Amino acid sequence: MIDYETEEQQVAALKNWWKENATSLIIGVFVGVSGLLGWRYYIDQNQNHLVQASNLYMQVAQSVMMNVVDDKVNDINNTLINEYSNTPYAALSSLALAKAEYEKGNIDMAAEQLASAVKNATDEVTKQIANLRLASVYLEQKKYDEVSALLDMVHDESFDAHYEELKGDMHMAKGNIEKARSSYDKAITLLGPSAGKWLKLKRKNLGSGEVNAGASLKFIVA
Repeated sequence: MIDYETEEQQVAALKNWWKENATSLIIGVFVGVSGLLGWRYYIDQNQNHLVQASNLYMQVAQSVMMNVVDDKVNDINNTLINEYSNTPYAALSSLALAKAEYEKGNIDMAAEQLASAVKNATDEVTKQIANLRLASVYLEQKKYDEVSALLDMVHDESFDAHYEELKGDMHMAKGNIEKARSSYDKAITLLGPSAGKWLKLKRKNLGSGEVNAGASLKFIVA
């Protein structure tokens, strides 16, 4: 560090430093403040975006609950897909409409909505739920190649039992009894004490040889 002999020399040195660095210092402060304000603006805008998407989704959910799915509701769903696909609500809206369409017997429309949910899901849980439901619908439509493709998708191990059960359903529908038995066994083992009665019954029927390959496969909505 340079030692200055007098106070006047210190003041002169300070003035010279300020003269040389004032511009860059001001610019640095400006950039810092602008960055902070820009970040806060981004956060606020992102929050508003989520709130708007949430409000639109609630309209869809309430309409589905009241069994009123009309053109207006479908338009809202399309808006969520086109303008809010980066939020969780686009996929959730499609899941809700898939349930409504399925319960009305519109299987093809239900499949379209589920495919949209898989595509737009922003989290793994929603994506896997939509994927499993879509596989169930394809299975009901006897689209076995599509079912196989969906069940071969990489997924979190927490979904293994559900995938194995659906594989068992597919093998049973195709008449592959040994493969169906194996898949059901894996699902029951993975689920342990929480294995459901319906799954155990399907496995029991295969073990006794009383297999109804044409049995209706229930579309379960969590």
